Amino acid sequence: MKKGNNTICLRIPQALHQKMLGDLRRTHSFAYERVGFLHTTSKIIANGTVLIIATDYVPVEDDHYIEDKYVGAKISSGAIRAAMQRSLEKKGGCFHVHLHDHCGKPYPSRTDKSSLPGVVESFANIAPFQANGILILSKDSFYASVKIAGEKKYLHPKSISIVGKPMLMSFSVEKKLESKVYDRQSFLGESSQFLFENIKVGIIGYGGGGSHLGQQLAHLGVKNIIIFDDDIVEDTNLNRLVGAWFSDIKKATLKTSVAKRIIRKVIPTANIIAVNCRWQNQPELLQICDVVLGGVDTYSERQQLEAECRRYLISYIDIGMDVHQIDEEPPSISGQVILSVPGSPCMSCFGFLTDRKLALEAAKYGKVGGRPQVVWPNGVLASTAVGMFVNLVTNWAQEKDFPSYLAYNGNLGTVEEHIRLKYTDKVCLHFPLDQVGPPVFVKL
Repeated sequence: MKKGNNTICLRIPQALHQKMLGDLRRTHSFAYERVGFLHTTSKIIANGTVLIIATDYVPVEDDHYIEDKYVGAKISSGAIRAAMQRSLEKKGGCFHVHLHDHCGKPYPSRTDKSSLPGVVESFANIAPFQANGILILSKDSFYASVKIAGEKKYLHPKSISIVGKPMLMSFSVEKKLESKVYDRQSFLGESSQFLFENIKVGIIGYGGGGSHLGQQLAHLGVKNIIIFDDDIVEDTNLNRLVGAWFSDIKKATLKTSVAKRIIRKVIPTANIIAVNCRWQNQPELLQICDVVLGGVDTYSERQQLEAECRRYLISYIDIGMDVHQIDEEPPSISGQVILSVPGSPCMSCFGFLTDRKLALEAAKYGKVGGRPQVVWPNGVLASTAVGMFVNLVTNWAQEKDFPSYLAYNGNLGTVEEHIRLKYTDKVCLHFPLDQVGPPVFVKL
């Protein structure tokens, strides 16, 4: 791993975070605290950002603690060697982890500062091109110090996120005074505006639903938005593309330009990255997102997008609608909003993506044509998705099991939990949490 731009992002699955807290809170016969090792994989992505993804946590066994009344926990060289061996086998980095069991941001003690860098250097010798470091947990926050190749000093992640329902995020930037613009959404939590200003959100497809998403995220105060769309405004878009003008048709205005125009009218200081191509052409810009919202047209596109998000521990919210008509019956409008969080059920678990659907779609490739679309179902679905995003990020409703699969009936005007939720396993078998990070190709 070469020297980047000093921006580091650490992502940890919620299941691993809970495993760490559960282990580190166990009592020991003589040690005052416990220690563990978090194994990771890392990659330099867009703009030189170092993305670190946690893959496994291994506790230190009881017999590897050494009695020492002057420190909270002292572990044997055997425990460190075992962690080094695992790093060698996994071809990844390793973090020394312990807990300061209080609320608020934890900081290393004098003992931590003097003794732990030597442990990290041992890990760096085994995996010099991976990120290695120190991670300290508290009840609701984190501290991390990271050693990467090409840097003499230890660096601190710009963001640390626990990826789950809900998310738990920590940013290294200072909190600023909040604008009165957002006073009426203060019920979302005292840190909600800070989260909105620092989280990175991707929008895939800025058509009917995507244009509603961009507009609403801007009104919430989300400042960092990455938009993927390679299309221009055409006459058939004006019935549903929020912010598009009639003059955009003649000018062949990019849909991403419409997005920037709308968002910056609300937030002039918004940091918008317009990607005028498919996300597959610039996947590293997708990988820096904390949450992705998609309004794509096909099942195969959804499958690819969800797989990429799962691989890089990104929560994905999918929206879509369709109009069906059988014989002389009135048209039927239906749609869905699906939250796909790493470690939780995916769209295949829900039965939304199936081999049959993908096969039928592939058989019709090039013959599908334009699908019926109107503005109001897109608005309903996008608003529902934005509400799901807000709950995921702020946990304002204090509901850990808020629905992940909502069905929309446009004829009745209802949005409700999909019946399949009752029959879906809570653990995803399609995307194991240890199979994350860049794909690894094994030579046969």
